[in-house]
Amino acid sequence: MTQHIGRSREESTPVWPARHHAPKGAPNIVVILMDDMGFSDPGCFGGEIETPNMDRLAKEGLRFNHYTTHPICSPARAALLTGINAHAAGTGWLSNNDAGYPGYRGEIPPDCATLPETLRASGYATCAVGKWHNTPTADCTPAGDKRSWPCQRGFDHFHGFLEGETHFFFPTALTAGNQVIPVEAYPRDYYATDDWMTQSLRWVTDLRAHSPDKPFFLYVANNAPHAPLQAKPADLAKYRGRYDIGWSALREARHKRQIAMGLIPPDTKLPASDPRVATWEKTDPADRAMLARHMECYAAMIDCVDQNIGRLLDYLDEIGERENTIILVTSDNGATDAGGPTGMFNNNRRYMGLAPPPIEVERATAHDLGSPRSASLYPTGWGEMCNAPFPSFKTYTGAGGRRVSFILSWPRRIRDPGAIRQQFVHVTDIMPTLLDCAAAPPLERVHDRTARHMDGRSFAALLREPASASPRHEQYYECWSNRAYYRDGWLVRSIQKRGAEIDWNNWTLHDLTRDFSESTDLAAQNPEKLKELVEAFDTAAWSNQVYPLDNRDRLDKFRDLAPEYAVRADQPRRFLPGADTVHRFDTFPLISDRDYVIAARATYRKGDQGILWAIGDPTGGMVMWVEGGRLHFHYNGFGETTDLPSVPMPEGEATIALEYRAHGQRRGEGRLVIDGAEAVPFTPMSPTMVFYGVFEGLDVGLDRRGPVLWDLYERHGAFPYSGRIRDVTVTPGQRAPR
Repeated sequence: MTQHIGRSREESTPVWPARHHAPKGAPNIVVILMDDMGFSDPGCFGGEIETPNMDRLAKEGLRFNHYTTHPICSPARAALLTGINAHAAGTGWLSNNDAGYPGYRGEIPPDCATLPETLRASGYATCAVGKWHNTPTADCTPAGDKRSWPCQRGFDHFHGFLEGETHFFFPTALTAGNQVIPVEAYPRDYYATDDWMTQSLRWVTDLRAHSPDKPFFLYVANNAPHAPLQAKPADLAKYRGRYDIGWSALREARHKRQIAMGLIPPDTKLPASDPRVATWEKTDPADRAMLARHMECYAAMIDCVDQNIGRLLDYLDEIGERENTIILVTSDNGATDAGGPTGMFNNNRRYMGLAPPPIEVERATAHDLGSPRSASLYPTGWGEMCNAPFPSFKTYTGAGGRRVSFILSWPRRIRDPGAIRQQFVHVTDIMPTLLDCAAAPPLERVHDRTARHMDGRSFAALLREPASASPRHEQYYECWSNRAYYRDGWLVRSIQKRGAEIDWNNWTLHDLTRDFSESTDLAAQNPEKLKELVEAFDTAAWSNQVYPLDNRDRLDKFRDLAPEYAVRADQPRRFLPGADTVHRFDTFPLISDRDYVIAARATYRKGDQGILWAIGDPTGGMVMWVEGGRLHFHYNGFGETTDLPSVPMPEGEATIALEYRAHGQRRGEGRLVIDGAEAVPFTPMSPTMVFYGVFEGLDVGLDRRGPVLWDLYERHGAFPYSGRIRDVTVTPGQRAPR
């Protein structure tokens, strides 16, 4: 019908523009992404962790035993959401920083159409909850460019956090849509994993209240079981004592179960343990209760996710949409080795570049592992067990980093429920597969640009036909200078020592058709195959923006700042009361291993009390407060604490300053100065703070969310200051000698 506009309505013909609608019967799509979960952790992949709901999905769906991913968080997520190789999608490493090279910008380019953008264009409603980690930290602040936030990349709604990890009981900068949710203190029973599913079900309920048949795409991006390992007391109690037998025996038990259930070939070898992993029998008996407690917490976190998957399945059954909902469960990468031989009560010490404290200190805090006061990570031995039967870990290109569990359920379409698919598929194949299932065509243009073609290939035929060929036969991998290339059953890999000069020639060769677990190096016997695959990697690396490789350690990489931010880090900053928590990106460069002054201008009258300012959270930081008419200051150097002597708080307006001097070797000292006069002399206060050491930044006039000082939180909660604070100014000074 042609629109006609006359002088009156009676003389005119209206026309309404067509709306996009999904094809009738299009399935709902739910992607449940785990964070750092090993291949063998779910029960249906050989684990002893109770995962009845993942197991139910596997029983009514399919398991894939040769699914691979990029072996670290942000790249895996970028590849999943775009169908494009991670480096080509600008995300070769963590999104925490922009390294200044095309493959390492830390955000998805605008011409890479995302899965939610594409599905939304085909009539889907879209929602993401949980962890994002596809926006550079500089743009995760309220003043940052929001072009790569979830709601600018195709999601109608987002509820979660933008960065790579956060506290499970006190999430930092929890965001709804494009706004940080104002929170002074979370309920005492808050737990992030439960919140993600509560928000998911609420969103679907609201959608169904307004549209009974619009299909939806729900992206549940769990941050569990990524560090910090924190679990609810009831879930922790469930696993008490289950890991006392140790990782050596449990790794072998998982391997045997995998063979018995037909998940892996019967001749699969269990590779020799990593040299850093002692057999359980050789660990110190005095440590074993502590070592087991780490794994109890990790298992409890996965169990909690599974409980929430059960909530989703029950809900979909209740509304009658379970049959036509695709549910995919997988992990961004494998389990990690980063906890070291005995794990760490406060894993954020690692981000601070600090060694674990004395083992006696770790043992003394073992009873508190998993609580809100801890921020732990399990020992390397548990990570090796979680990745069974594979060697290697997260960030490395051995199978333990690349190969993860993969479950896909679609009751309406899968004809052989409970089956195992052995064909090779990759994370980039998820998007084209789901688009095929939804009959949603790829976008030709996105953000006023020609959309890039996906690298992924649809494996939708595998959902229907067990004998269908794999949609791909080769793939490159790179993470933190570790490299690998797979082609037609053969794999080459090169594993680097972190922080060392890159070894360009230490390739090993593996025939995965005969050696499922990559246990045997055949490089010496097959030099031509080795040469072929090494050259293939190099070709793929140049075409996917993989170069230049960067093998520096984490702290050095995190120090990379674009020039504008480096200049800003040397300028004094004034912060006003009433603003939400100042992001760590705007706070920590000012105090990172350098001299600084933090000065608060505040007015005190008798009876006033509360927090003047706080930086950090339970893992580390500092807080200045007034209580009982006296001024107090506490410094938590990630377990190394300093409390300055309290002094009388002067009446009227005063300028109260912490002056800090950094001496190098991460040592420093601080003093309190009131109106220019020394109130407390310089006192050792170490280690110095560095960027990315904590989750939270600066609060003025209270301590929101995660408290720096637990005892103070127990007494007063967020403890807002009852007097007047004019401002808090942070003046950065000379950097410590290196």
